[in-house]
Amino acid sequence: MWETIRSVDILYITMGLAALVVLSFLLIIALFIKTSKLKKRYEKFLSGNDGKSLEKSIFDRFEKMENIAQEQNVIEEEINDVRNQYSNTYSKMKIYKYDAFSDMGGETSFVLGLLDKNNDGMLLNSMMSQSGTYVYAKEITGGKSKVALSKEEMITLEDCMNQ
Repeated sequence: MWETIRSVDILYITMGLAALVVLSFLLIIALFIKTSKLKKRYEKFLSGNDGKSLEKSIFDRFEKMENIAQEQNVIEEEINDVRNQYSNTYSKMKIYKYDAFSDMGGETSFVLGLLDKNNDGMLLNSMMSQSGTYVYAKEITGGKSKVALSKEEMITLEDCMNQ
C-alpha cells in the first residue's frame, strides 16, 4: 500500500515539475522574442548614427527650443507694445444725428463721439444752419467733460461709453 501511495505522489510531483519546465521554456521563448523586438527598435533608433552624432542631434534640438523661447519673448513684448498703443487709440465711436435748428430738416447736424478704452477722447459737434456750419470739439476725460454738454452730446457720450 505504501508503494502505491509513493508511486502516485512521485507521479504527481514529476508531472508538476514537467509542467513547470514547459512553462519556463515558454516564458524563455517569449522573453527572447521581446528582446529581439527591442533590439531591432534600438538598432533602428541608432541606425546611421554613432553616439556623437546622436548627441549633436539632441543639442541641435535644444538649441532650436531655446531660439523658439527667445522668439516667443520677443513676440510677447511686441504684443504688449500693441496693447499699450491700443489703449491710447479710439476704440469706441458713436455718431448721433439731429436737427440743430428748426428751419433745417433731414438731420444734417451731428455729434461724433471718439473714446479710448479709458473713456478719454472727444466729442465733435457739427451744427448746420442756413447761414453756415458750426463745429465744436469738447475734450472728454474719464467719461466726463469740463464744460457743459448739450442733450445730444450727453446721449452720444453715454452711448459711446456703453460700447
